Order: sequence, then C-alpha cells, then structure tokens
Amino acid sequence: MYCSPIFHRTLTILTLFFCFSGAVAQSIAPQKTYMYLIYHKLNPGLTIQDALPVEREWKKVNQAAVDEGKLEGWYMTVKQFTSNPNQTEYDYVTRIVTHEMAIKGASPEAMARIYGDSVQQKMADLQRRDRNTAPVVKLEIWEITDGTFAPKFAPDGTQLMIIDRIRRRNPGADYDGVVSQLKRLSEERIKKGNLLGWDFSSLIIPNGSEKGYEFSIAHYVTNLGAVANPVMADTPNPVMAAPAYKQLKSQTAQMFDFVRQEVYRFMEYTTKSAN
Repeated sequence: MYCSPIFHRTLTILTLFFCFSGAVAQSIAPQKTYMYLIYHKLNPGLTIQDALPVEREWKKVNQAAVDEGKLEGWYMTVKQFTSNPNQTEYDYVTRIVTHEMAIKGASPEAMARIYGDSVQQKMADLQRRDRNTAPVVKLEIWEITDGTFAPKFAPDGTQLMIIDRIRRRNPGADYDGVVSQLKRLSEERIKKGNLLGWDFSSLIIPNGSEKGYEFSIAHYVTNLGAVANPVMADTPNPVMAAPAYKQLKSQTAQMFDFVRQEVYRFMEYTTKSAN
C-alpha cells in the first residue's frame, strides 16, 4: 500500500486527526479550503540556511502533488516578528493548502519520476534529515472561510504575510458584519495597490479555550508601509475616509481581541499553473 510522503512527515501528530477528518471530509463541500500549519523549531546551533535544503526537497515532493491537483499549494514561511512571549517556540511554518481536510500526496507514479526505484529510501532519508534539522513542534488545521486577492496574486520571496490571531470578546457573538466590512476595505486596498491579498480563517483542530484564539486574519503585502498607512490617508484619493476607518477600527476592537500578531516572509513555495 502506498502512503503519501506528506502523511509520513507528521504521522505521529496526525494519526488521531486523520481518523476524525476522514469522516468529516465526506460530508463537506469539496471546494472548502483547509490549511495545515506545521510549526518547526530549529535544533540547537542550526539556522534557516540549514533547513533550506530539507524544505526544498519537500517542495519538490509537494510540487508533484500540486501538479496532479492533489494540493492547492505548499509554502515555507519564515518568522520575522512575533508578539509571542515565547520568542523561540518555533522558527518557521510550512503551510499546506488543500480542498480536502485529509492531505493527499503525489501519486506513486509521480514519486517514481522524482526518485526512480528509491522512493522509500529517499523518503526515509528526508524524514531523518527533517527530524535532525527542524522537527515539528505544533500543528494546526484551519478552514479559510473568506478572502480576496489581487487578480494575479502569487506568493514570492519579496512578500510578507501579517497574521493576526484573534478571538471574540464575547463568545458566540455574530462577527459576520465586521468581517464583511474588513473584506470590503481589503478589496478597495487591493484596487489601490496597497494590499496583495486578505483572508479570514477559523481554527478547526485543535480548538479549545486554552488556545487563546479562534480565528486568524492574514494580510499579504510587499512591505510594512502598507500596514502603517492602510487606507492611504495622506493621498489625494484615500481608500476610506478617516472617520469611517476610525469607526471600523473601533467596531473591530469591540468584537475581537487580538491575541497574537506575527510577520512571516515567503521563503520557498510551490507554483500552480494557470488554467
């Protein structure tokens, strides 16, 4: 029986998750989008440069899965800043985006094209190098529930991803109205060239009150100046009038507690051919 190499990578962490997600996936509309966040911590004395050869090998394996339509994308994002009091909890995050909650890897035929008749040996070696370089210390599964992106958006090494982990101040409060306004603002920022993309995600697994957050907002920008001046207030044609933006910020703050903020840079990533 052939098993996906991606499955092997996080087998210890994911065994219980997949038993659950397999049953759930059967009742979920196929075009829902899920995101696996796999957190890595470098072993003592190692740097991101030491991790790159390993992740570039994983990129090759995941690109094969993307080419076959098994995955939407794989990305290595390296932490630049964090509000996390534990600054060294993890060093980088690999993201796997898929329309199914259970990850599907490349086919045996695709793997054979990469490694010939040494697939098992090569994958075992890659998993060993992975553990010896930057083992997985945490995993989360999110559902991307909304988003808006520039027409030709595609991650590259010049882009930053700003992540806000949030929770409702009042559990059970209806947040759809605020999120809709944030999306409309993001759409206008994209039109003005101030933003590359925006998405809103809900934490699926593991989800508990001790996590501290239940949702995530991501902003994709080319530089941090877009954060400092999100509505281009100092231009003749701002994205939003200052009073309206102030009111939206107030509504957002009343609805959500911003638990953690982190900034990542895209380091390695798969590409998806245009259809």
